[in-house]
Amino acid sequence: MTPTQDYTMSFPNFINRTLAVFAFCASTNSPATADVPHPTDAIATRHAVQTSAGHSIPVGAFGFLIVPRPREVTLLQLRGIAGSGRAVLRTDAPGICLTFPVRFVAGDLSGDQISGHLSEPIHLVIKSRRAARALAHGRDVVSDSFDVSTRMTPHTDILMQSGLEESFGFVINPGRNILGDIFGVRTHRVSCHSV
Repeated sequence: MTPTQDYTMSFPNFINRTLAVFAFCASTNSPATADVPHPTDAIATRHAVQTSAGHSIPVGAFGFLIVPRPREVTLLQLRGIAGSGRAVLRTDAPGICLTFPVRFVAGDLSGDQISGHLSEPIHLVIKSRRAARALAHGRDVVSDSFDVSTRMTPHTDILMQSGLEESFGFVINPGRNILGDIFGVRTHRVSCHSV
């Protein structure tokens, strides 16, 4: 090397290296890839918790999800339900819950007409640590990946308490809008009794 050697980099190499650094930083900080323990990880409750709104987290459950005003649309055999709601999960701190907005979509092939109307509220109980952790980390929960039932069994991950039939498949998407998908879900730690 001579003291006058040029250390400049071609523009395409500069762009490629910059993009590689950006991709590495984005992948290591993304909430979708975070599988390490986090303070928002839900833990099972030893006692039922009653909220001020009349909902409860049953014994052994990690939390619940409420969609208060879902809209149901039927187009011949296709039947779909969509709405926004809120998830409430227990945290590792006694009496403190994690709450955040969710988007909910469900569907099946049991329709028989063309209609659209408000449906009854949807209430799901999260019984699985894996489902609670996925929601707390901002990842989608797809019913096909979990044991979903209207009856409590030892293997039930998500219990459908009201608003859905077992024929429905669904997706729970944490966040209020697409910005939640990009930047992560905004969660709030509150007293479980005040929810």
